[in-house]
Amino acid sequence: MFSAKYMVIIETLSHINMPAKSLQKAVEFYTQFLDFEVVEESNTTALIAFDNLHLKLDTALEVYAKVPVLSFLLDVDDFTEALQEVEENHVEIAKGPFEIEGGESIHLIDPSGNLVELYYREE
Repeated sequence: MFSAKYMVIIETLSHINMPAKSLQKAVEFYTQFLDFEVVEESNTTALIAFDNLHLKLDTALEVYAKVPVLSFLLDVDDFTEALQEVEENHVEIAKGPFEIEGGESIHLIDPSGNLVELYYREE
């Protein structure tokens, strides 16, 4: 059991590390397909951002990636339009599209094998 006495106080989330088999392909996928922006880039890493979400794509982490190590959800404005973009850009689909409570979802695979879920819920 953890005690509040030993709790680590976190002030903010800096970024999430993600393995990248090909840094160039990963950066292209997130910037050109999902509208992230490059904040910093080196030969082996790239820090990209969308709003307050920062991802650090790192080719050195790829050796640990036997299975997808990260899955996250991105809320989309127009699910039909998002599906058209998926098809036009030949993005690999892991599952879907399928119905979820109040909307639709699709699981995509980024160039490094990480799962990215696009979803839409009607309000």
